This record gives sequence, structure tokens and C-alpha cells, in this order.
Amino acid sequence: MINKTLCEILNNTKFITVSTVCKDSSPWATPIGWFAFDGANIVFDNRQGTIHAENLARDERCFITVVNYDKLYSRAIYMETKVTKLVDEEYEKAKKLILDKGLNVTDDIFSAPIGELNESKSRIGEINGKNKFYCYMKVK
Repeated sequence: MINKTLCEILNNTKFITVSTVCKDSSPWATPIGWFAFDGANIVFDNRQGTIHAENLARDERCFITVVNYDKLYSRAIYMETKVTKLVDEEYEKAKKLILDKGLNVTDDIFSAPIGELNESKSRIGEINGKNKFYCYMKVK
């Protein structure tokens, strides 16, 4: 159930928030709409010259928040992860995934593995009459 729900959420969400670490150690959160899910990683477009691009070039750590809400479900995925800048064949595969969603690619593409489920921080099931799916993932 978790894998199916994770895929559904990641394939049907319009924006994710990528939080990065600035030079002065302060957080920086950026909404990103140009992303795709390849089955194990979130791949996202990263326009050069932006604050989050500069942060990721310096520090691979990031936190991704995915929220997918409707009248029946309240669902979110929280991911503590590390990104990798894609090049060559990996870049082309990720670019195709993003373009196939009808989105655009501007510059760099980064890949963030979704990691492993942390059950103690996750809440999955019915809570107060609503189906809840709050899932915390972490890359080790």
C-alpha cells in the first residue's frame, strides 16, 4: 500500500518544496513545479543563478515536502535527502521524464532519492474521519 500511495502522490502533485541550507546556515525553501518521479528518485529542474541552485552546488543536503490534499485525503511526504546533479545519459533520462509530464527544463537537473520510511515519524490511516498519509522518508 505504501509504495502504491507514494507513487500516486508523487505522480499527481503539481508542486514540491525543496528546502536547502544557505551559506549562513539559514534555511531556504523554494516551490518547484518542474519535477518528475522515476520510481526511486524525485528529479527536478534547477535554474542556474537561483538561491537554491547556489545552495545545492555548495551543500547536497535538502528537505523535500510534497503535499497532495483533496476532500477525501490529506497526504504528505517529508523527505530528508541528498541531491546529485545529473549529467550525460542520466540527465537526458530525467529531462525526458519531466518533458513527458508537459513541463519544461531550463538548466540543471538534480536527483533526490526518496529514501526509507521512518515508521515512528509517519502517520498512515484514518484519523478523525479522514484518510491521512503523512510519511517521513530519510536517506541514510
